[in-house]
Amino acid sequence: MCEATAHNNTGFGIMHVLKSAAAVLFFSAGMLLPGMVGNQLALAGEAPAQSAERPVLDLAFLIDTTGSMGGEIEMVKKKTKDLVAKLASGKPAPIVRVGLVAYRDRGDEYVTKVFPFSDNIDKVVKDITALNAAGGGDTPEAVNQGLHSALNDLEWTSNKKASKLLFLIGDAGPSVYTNDFNWETEAKSAISRGIQINTIGCDGLDSAGTTVFEKIAKLSDGKFETLAYRQEIVNSEGKKETLITSAGMRYKVRAGAESEWKAGAKDLAAKGLAEAAPAAPASLAKAGFSRSRAMRAASFEAGRAGVSYESMGPSVNRGDSNLDDLMLNAAKSKLKKDASIIYTK
Repeated sequence: MCEATAHNNTGFGIMHVLKSAAAVLFFSAGMLLPGMVGNQLALAGEAPAQSAERPVLDLAFLIDTTGSMGGEIEMVKKKTKDLVAKLASGKPAPIVRVGLVAYRDRGDEYVTKVFPFSDNIDKVVKDITALNAAGGGDTPEAVNQGLHSALNDLEWTSNKKASKLLFLIGDAGPSVYTNDFNWETEAKSAISRGIQINTIGCDGLDSAGTTVFEKIAKLSDGKFETLAYRQEIVNSEGKKETLITSAGMRYKVRAGAESEWKAGAKDLAAKGLAEAAPAAPASLAKAGFSRSRAMRAASFEAGRAGVSYESMGPSVNRGDSNLDDLMLNAAKSKLKKDASIIYTK
């Protein structure tokens, strides 16, 4: 009995010493390597703040809201929420803030109208719902002042790691006024602040306007693209055909490739999925007007009335374009490059 008691006491003493030693070692590890212990504990709770930081995208639209731009304005209003949802599906999911600057020209109801950045997309969509196409009428618009407003009146994030992307969307080049802002200076200012400008030429943009849009994109490390507009017709043989109009040219999409039309005329033609259709008759050009000016005048009246117009034979529906795909692909590309965000579709 005494031997058993002595044996148990001895065992208890040994276990007590071992536990004490383990406690001392754990405490010492915590003192010497606090990060290790802290990280282990973090596994059971929230991740450290630095690993929880999400990428940020400031996404802004600078859009011409004169009379010819009705179709494109409606698409921005309708597709913004879906665009943000698709961008937010990336891994890791970015925080997307959206802002918008509408511009017209001097003498219109307004020259610029600013809708501040917000990550509340429902609020953004509600705010821009009232946007409509009106005013304008002549070819140049207040592109210079619009650019300056988008870069300075919108409060871009100061986060140096954030992605910053501005879409300039219009169908006319800049007006020239005394003491006006300068698009070249504005574009250089943008890239110095990490803001990339992608320019999108809409139907009716003439060669001079195209040149300016191309240079703005190049100066700000962006990309210039022209919209493609879809028309579905029935040909003389009674068969349905899909036509796309882009940069004043009309293309016929090959049978079986109709669903790929949003890739744009240039891409489809390069892949052999679209071919140039016959040019429009010379009678389209009105007396005293160049062909591009005649097209823009027709486009303006159609946009204001909310209908299609006959620019290349079959009607051009400016409400059915690939604007949503161009913006989505550009924004995804920006986030992949800047923040290594992965998109599975």
